[in-house]
Amino acid sequence: MSQVYLLRHAKAVWPSPGQKDFDRTLDAVGIEAAKMLGQELKRSGLKPEIVICSTAIRAQQTLEYVNLEPPFILEQSEKLFSGGPDAYLMAIRMAGLEHETARSVMLVGHNPMMEDLAIALAGRGQPPSHPDFESGFPTAGLAVIQFDSPLAEIRPGTGTLQAFFSPSTHH
Repeated sequence: MSQVYLLRHAKAVWPSPGQKDFDRTLDAVGIEAAKMLGQELKRSGLKPEIVICSTAIRAQQTLEYVNLEPPFILEQSEKLFSGGPDAYLMAIRMAGLEHETARSVMLVGHNPMMEDLAIALAGRGQPPSHPDFESGFPTAGLAVIQFDSPLAEIRPGTGTLQAFFSPSTHH
């Protein structure tokens, strides 16, 4: 059994003139949401063994404020900023190949890739029960998807949505 955590970065400021999208930082709402998500994860006893984080500033800051308890393996991936859902799926499989004993991985990335991947992985048979998920994948949203197969063998349509956290449900 393995688990995939898909975390969309928290709410970021709009880019100021001349600022690259890559360099956007979290706003106050985003920082608060990331901190609350971190507390929620601790309460739920959910913790990934591997975290793969987009190199974009807002993703890095989200991970920082979620404040996961160590130990976990941290990897940075520019592909989670520039790539599509396939790059996200490949990151999960590669993590499974490189760390054979690991049974859980978290991706910290961006939409629309997060939403596309979550919908693809969670399978058609079990539609996500969470209404927020159907209307989009909110900033600081986290889908936890469970699989019977090891990480390296995860395929679309084979997962079950185990939990979904969004800033609106943290209160």
